[in-house]
Amino acid sequence: MSEKLFARMLESYEALPFAGKAVALQGGEPLLATPEILARLNDSRINKSLQTNATLITDETAAMLGRGNWLVGVSIDGDELANRLRTKPGGSRAFDDIVNGIRRLECAGVDYNLMTVVSRANVDRAAEIYRYLRDNFSTRYHQYIECTGSQAEIDGKQWGRFLIELFDEWIANDARTVSIRIFDSIVSTLLGGPPTQCSFAGTCRQYLVVEHDGNVYPCDFHVRDDLKLGNIATHSWRELSESPVYQAFADGKAKGLPDECRQCEFFIFCRGDCPRNRVGGNPRLCAGWKQFFAHSLPKLRKLLQTVRGN
Repeated sequence: MSEKLFARMLESYEALPFAGKAVALQGGEPLLATPEILARLNDSRINKSLQTNATLITDETAAMLGRGNWLVGVSIDGDELANRLRTKPGGSRAFDDIVNGIRRLECAGVDYNLMTVVSRANVDRAAEIYRYLRDNFSTRYHQYIECTGSQAEIDGKQWGRFLIELFDEWIANDARTVSIRIFDSIVSTLLGGPPTQCSFAGTCRQYLVVEHDGNVYPCDFHVRDDLKLGNIATHSWRELSESPVYQAFADGKAKGLPDECRQCEFFIFCRGDCPRNRVGGNPRLCAGWKQFFAHSLPKLRKLLQTVRGN
């Protein structure tokens, strides 16, 4: 994104009459952005986060992120073996650079979390992957997301087995000390609160995605011509957020689901999953989610009773 377009976007956003504003930089690799863009955000009071593979984090970058109170998400898929598909332009593996970037964040006191893509490369090693991330890095915030749309894509049964193995390792040792986003969202629902993961929400109206050319879309998994809401150079934030296209996309999550899905005892937790995981209207990971919910919910309810008792 050009500095001029970025400045226009940020100034118009900062002028909106509400608190709690947040900007999350993703890519590609957001640390390829010009230093002026990062510096402009660094001086802002907006809540700031970015998702990075950490390979470009220098001591200076880490210090800048610390001064600006950034939250940094680091993409790392477990140990070196699990990250063998992450390579640098020359073809060599990027794992050492990722770990070194994390160490620099830790030295600078930057808040960060770890995001692990579950693919065919690591789906059979859930407990091992989790233990590696828990024991080798200081953060206690983990995210695990399913790989979709590639040759490394996993199926529902694989996803269910991974989640169960991950859950059993977590609840046995770390339920009160490590935050795993999927489990947090389920607990929030059990307590009568909103889901903390957008794929578990009833509608898809969570944020706006601004691409490098200023075009705006409703979701980073659905950047398509038919879902273009407008452009930040020509449309106001109100026009974008009130777009009929946005409303139709948001409402579309609940439409088209089979009756079996709506009547499922676990529907309150998954809400039919993210639309990107549907094939012909049917959630393709459904079997795995059912297996996982049947296994985990009794233990989570018991855990909550124990916590309330204290």
